[in-house]
Amino acid sequence: MTRTALLGSLVAALLVLAAPASGAVPRWQSFDRVPHELPGAGAHAAAATGWIVGARPGRRAARIARVHGAHAIGRIPGAYALPTGRARAFAEALRAQRLLRYAEPDRLLAPASSYERPDGPSPWARSFIVGADLTPPAKPAPIGIVDDLVDASVPDTSQATIAKHSATRQVLDGHGTAVASVAAGKADGQGVIGIMPGAPIISFGLKTSSCSEVAKGIDEIALSDAEVLNLSLGTTDDCFLLELAVADAIYTGTLVIAASGNELESGNPIVYPAAYPHVLSVGAVDVMKQPTYFSSTNSALDLAAPGDEVPVALPLAFDTKDGVADGVSTEDGTSFAAPVVSGVASWLIAARPGLGPGQYADLLRHTATDLGDPGWDASTGFGLVNLAGALQAPTPKVDPLEPNDGITYVDGTAYGKPARYVWKGGRARALKASVDAVEDPTDVYRIRLPRHRRATITLVPGAGNADLRLYDGRAKGLQVHPLSRSSRGPGARDVVHVVNHRRKAHSYYVAVVAPSVKSRSFDAQYDLRFTRR
Repeated sequence: MTRTALLGSLVAALLVLAAPASGAVPRWQSFDRVPHELPGAGAHAAAATGWIVGARPGRRAARIARVHGAHAIGRIPGAYALPTGRARAFAEALRAQRLLRYAEPDRLLAPASSYERPDGPSPWARSFIVGADLTPPAKPAPIGIVDDLVDASVPDTSQATIAKHSATRQVLDGHGTAVASVAAGKADGQGVIGIMPGAPIISFGLKTSSCSEVAKGIDEIALSDAEVLNLSLGTTDDCFLLELAVADAIYTGTLVIAASGNELESGNPIVYPAAYPHVLSVGAVDVMKQPTYFSSTNSALDLAAPGDEVPVALPLAFDTKDGVADGVSTEDGTSFAAPVVSGVASWLIAARPGLGPGQYADLLRHTATDLGDPGWDASTGFGLVNLAGALQAPTPKVDPLEPNDGITYVDGTAYGKPARYVWKGGRARALKASVDAVEDPTDVYRIRLPRHRRATITLVPGAGNADLRLYDGRAKGLQVHPLSRSSRGPGARDVVHVVNHRRKAHSYYVAVVAPSVKSRSFDAQYDLRFTRR
């Protein structure tokens, strides 16, 4: 399968719904819902900068797009952007031809930064993360940054290259350069030193920070050589296209790291893309290793990193806040905690090559230095990112077939063609995997049963506790009632039985559902066994 085909059909993913401000808990209430909001039909329509409409890729859709003046979003076939005034007619024309896949407002994302205080203190952030006995690898993994264009004329970020299809080639603000310097500022005796000094930077420069433009940047980075993607921006209004782009980047092998947000004192809403499954969400701590007054708290938070008065390099034109235009300043915000982890990830990937993005993410979660209350907590996640620990820890197990978080991920809707059957009713088969309430809430597998065949599916728990469900092969999402389910509690095996009474082979979906958010173990490991009866 080509990546073009994959992107052309990537039209469904988990929809994360924001909880009330007091709880700040993403709720996985709908696993396979695709938005079909149209101009004038939603509360956010008037505030939208434009509209995003997804079509079934092909010549008919492209012809209709030309008629309505819709523009393709990057190289994501089937995704179009156009002004609000023309969006409804375009969507209705697609719907008439059964080509409409999704529609939503093109929302704006904002950088996850507060601004530095004028009395900037001594540099401290890097010393919290990189011990004096650690030697950087010779060839660090490239880091992609979707943000303001990184200024390569700044000595600390002179290694930055511009992505081929960057939305702009002009440095419109200093935020992107500051972010890049935290992750990869050169050890050149001037300015600041990044976590992974001199790591290659691939910069996608944003012009408007709209959802469609950010998604285009994520797509561009996923197509590049970058193995780490830093997203120091976010929105409290979930954007479906953004979720699709993030899922695709993970699918194609990119470790995605995002700022958790600075909205703690503004109602503490959920911030995306940090809250999406499989994304490493990073909150900010201060020099006392305490959560900062601004860092958002929620159940999606994975790690903490320095994000208060962090030393950064800036283009001189934007170094205006501390009263000294010397290209060095300090900044506050989870915008600068995220690139600390991105720098660690670049170092880790170079030192331990050959693992998948999920394994690198697990290494960073499992080795974090616990802060606050014992174990995971909503303010610091699993704790302060620990480079030395991640370099030495045992290799985590591979979680196979990810992402497979809903039926639309495996039935051909999301990735161009259906996922292979994990079992076809023959010899007994077992597979090992894991789920997590936030990072990997559900694993869905396709099986096919010959006519008149009976089968038993058994979930053998390892760590944690997961539940088992069985769906008919004609189901379009996990929101429908399952054919069978088993929820026997911690330590007990869950079992479902199925009988194909049809005169021909039939497909089914087996779903393994994570424990509730309240348990927040690292993950729930399991063996899934398929046997004939």
